[in-house]
Amino acid sequence: MGNTQGSDSTAEVLSSLSARSLLEAADRPCLVATMADRRIVWANEAAEALFDRSAPELVDRSLLSVHPPEEREAYRRALACERTVDRLEDGSAIWIECGDDRERVVVRTTTVDHGDGLLVRSFDVRDDGTSRDPGRDGEFEGGDTTRAGGGKTRGATTVDHSSSTGQRVYQPDSTWSHLESVERRAHLFETVQELVDVGVWVYDAGSETLWWSEHVFELFGRSAEEGSVVQPDLEEAIGGFHPEDRSTIRNALEAAIEDGESYDVVVRIVTDDGEVRWVRARAESRSTGDSEPTVYGTIHDVTDRKGRERERERDRERLEVLFDESPDVIIVHDLEGNVLDVNEKHLENLGYDREEVLSMHVTEFERGSPRAELERLWREMDVGSHREVMGVHRRKDGSTFPVEVWLNKIEIDGEERILAVSRDISERKRRERKLEQFRQAIEAAGHAIFLTDPTGTIEYVNPAFEEITGYSAEEAIGETPAILNSGLMDERYYREQWETILAGERWDEQIVNRRKSGETYHAHQTIAPITDDDAESEGESEGGSGGDSDSDRNSDGTETGGPRVSGFVAIQTDITDRIEQEQQLNTLDRVLRHNLRNELNVVNGHAEVIRASGSDVVRSHAGAILESTTELLETATKGRKVTSVLLDPDRKKPVDVASAVERAAAAVDEAEPDATVVVDAPDRADATTTERIGDAVTELVENAIRHTDRARPTVRISIEVDETVRIRVADDGPGIPEMERDILDDIRSEDDLYHGSGLGLWFVYWVVRKSGGRLAFEENDPRGSVVTIELDRARSSE
Repeated sequence: MGNTQGSDSTAEVLSSLSARSLLEAADRPCLVATMADRRIVWANEAAEALFDRSAPELVDRSLLSVHPPEEREAYRRALACERTVDRLEDGSAIWIECGDDRERVVVRTTTVDHGDGLLVRSFDVRDDGTSRDPGRDGEFEGGDTTRAGGGKTRGATTVDHSSSTGQRVYQPDSTWSHLESVERRAHLFETVQELVDVGVWVYDAGSETLWWSEHVFELFGRSAEEGSVVQPDLEEAIGGFHPEDRSTIRNALEAAIEDGESYDVVVRIVTDDGEVRWVRARAESRSTGDSEPTVYGTIHDVTDRKGRERERERDRERLEVLFDESPDVIIVHDLEGNVLDVNEKHLENLGYDREEVLSMHVTEFERGSPRAELERLWREMDVGSHREVMGVHRRKDGSTFPVEVWLNKIEIDGEERILAVSRDISERKRRERKLEQFRQAIEAAGHAIFLTDPTGTIEYVNPAFEEITGYSAEEAIGETPAILNSGLMDERYYREQWETILAGERWDEQIVNRRKSGETYHAHQTIAPITDDDAESEGESEGGSGGDSDSDRNSDGTETGGPRVSGFVAIQTDITDRIEQEQQLNTLDRVLRHNLRNELNVVNGHAEVIRASGSDVVRSHAGAILESTTELLETATKGRKVTSVLLDPDRKKPVDVASAVERAAAAVDEAEPDATVVVDAPDRADATTTERIGDAVTELVENAIRHTDRARPTVRISIEVDETVRIRVADDGPGIPEMERDILDDIRSEDDLYHGSGLGLWFVYWVVRKSGGRLAFEENDPRGSVVTIELDRARSSE
C-alpha cells in the first residue's frame, strides 16, 4: 500500500533532508563559496580528491583559483552568467587545475535566489568531445571515485553563497546551518538533487514509511506531479526491481536496517512501461539513541554504461587471442583515453579487477605524462603508425613502477583506437641504477680500473688510471693495454694471462708497467673476464695488460674452449712504494744476516778455544759466551722467519690443517724424544689460511717444550671443526709469561720481543693474522697454557 503526499507532506520530508548530506554522499566534488567575494568556505571529500587538496587548504581560496591562472579574467567573464559553458569567448576549452594535472570540463550554472543569492555550478569532465553524463563516471560509476589524496573523480559541483568578506576559518557546521535554514532547506535540496541528477529516497524503519524524490519516480517511469504523488510502500518499491535482483536489494536493505551496514550495488529495475534499466543504488543507515534507524539512499541510471560495456565485450572478442597470448600488458582505449579493454597481465600488474579498469581513463593509472600531452600524441598519430614512449603506471595500492610503452593506432569497426603494449621495466631500471652506482664507485676508486672489449681494445678508464699511468682517457680509449708494456715481463707471462682469462677465469698477479712519462711502476693486477653466452667469439687481440700477445687463442692456436667473453675488466693497484720497501728490507736483512752470523760464528770459535784451554773460571765465562751467542743465532733465525712472513703477500688458500698438524707433531717428536706430543684431529680439516700454518703450530709446540719445567713434558694438539676450524695447543708447563702474551693485543715493543720466545709468538701472530684468523691465550687446567688458533673454514668446491 502507498500513501498520497501533497506539497505540504513533501516539503516536510524535504525539510528533514540535508543538501549537505546529499553532496557529502555524492561522488561528485562540491565546493561552497560566498557570492560576494567568491571565496570557498566548504568542500566535500570528492572535491578534496579532484583538486588534490584537503578542505582546509581549499577554504578561503577564490573560486577562480581552480582554473588556470593565466586566463582567469577570461574565465570570470565566461562563467558570470547562468548557463552551460563549454568554451571561453575565444573558443578555447574550459579547464580546471587538479593538483599537477588539468581536466577539460563543461560548466553548468544555475541560481536559487533567497535574498542573499545562491550560485550552484557543476563541472562535467570532457573525455569524449561532448559533455559527460553527470553520472557516467561520477555518482554511480562503480569504483571510480578515489577519496582525498588518491586520484580523480569525473564531475564537480560548486555551491556559491554570499557572506561577509574577510579571512575565514574552516567551520563546515556553521556554514551549513546558515545555508540550510528552514526557509531554504527544501529548495536547496531539490536544486542540488537536480544538478547532480541523482534520485533520493528515505525509509523510516520506525514508521515503516518510504519516501521517493521526484527523480526516483521519473526513473521508474511513474508520475510525480505535485499534489498527486503516491509514495510506495517498501514491498511495492522492491517489486520495481528486476525479479533476479530483488533478493539483492532486500538483503542489502535488511542489513542496513538491522546492522547499520551501508551498501553500493548495481542492479536492474523494470519501469512501468516494462523497460529494463540498470541502476546504481547506494544507501546508509542513521539512528539516534535507541530509536529505529532511518535509511537514506540514492539511485542513478547507469544503463548507458552497461551498453558501453556490451560494446566493449564485442571489441574484446576480436582481440581475445592476441590478449591471451601476449606476455606483455595490452590496453585498448579510444582517442580520449577511455579504457575499452585490457588483458589479464594489466590487471595483475595494477591490482584492479576488470570492471574497475574498464571504467577508468588512462591517466588514472598512467602517471608519467600530463593528460593533455597524451591526448595530443594520440590525436596526431596516423592509423598504422607506431610510437615508443616511457611511462609510469600506478597500482591500486598507490605504488608506481616504470614501463616502456609501444603505442599503435588501429581501426576497429571504423573507429580509431589506440592499442598500447607496455612492459614493466622495473628490473631494467634497477640494473641501470646499480650500474650507475658501480660507475660512481669505479670513478671514486683509488685503483686504476679499465674495461676492454674482447679484442683487448680499451673502452673505459677511470680517473685513477689517468693519475697512475699518466694517460688521459682520450689517449687510452681505443688503444690496447700494450701502451703500458714496460718490456720487463716475458712472453710466457702474457701467454698464461690470456689463456686464463679467455677460459673465463680470473688472473691475479703482479706486473711491471711503464707510465706515459717512461717511468716504470709495479702493480698488483687483477683481470676478470666479462662472460656473455650470447657474445660472438672475437678474433685476435693486441696484447694484455702491458703485453704484446696478439692472440685470444691458446698458445698452440686452438680455441680456448671456455665461455664466450664479451670483454674484460682490469684493476691495477700501484705497489711501487711497497716493492721498494720490501727490496730495502730484504737488502738490510741479507746484510744483517750475513754479518751477524759471520761475526757470531767468529765469537763462537774463539769461545770454544778459550773454554778448551783456560782455567775453570775462564771456561765458565766461555760457556756463558757460547750460550748467549747460540741464543742470538736462534733469535736471528726467528727474526728472519718473521721478516719472510711480513714480506710475503697475503696468499690464502684452502689448506688441510689436519695434515699440517700431523706433520708438525711428527717433526717435534723426532727432534724432542723426551717430550710427548698427542694429536686429536679428524681425518681432514680444510681451512682458509697460508701454507705457513704448520710452521706456526710447530713454533707453539717447540715453545711449550723449550720453556717447560718438567723432565717429560706433554703437549696436546686438538682440532675442532664446525663453522670455523680451531687448533688448540695445550701444555702442562709453567704457562706463557704475560709479557709475551701481550702480542695478542698487537703490542710489539722491544720489551715484548726481547726474548726469543716472544719473537716466536710474534711469528705465530703474523701467520694467523695473514690467514685472516684469530689467536687467543688461556690457562690450562690444572696448569700450563692453551693457545687457540681459529681459522675460517674452507668451503667445499664440490
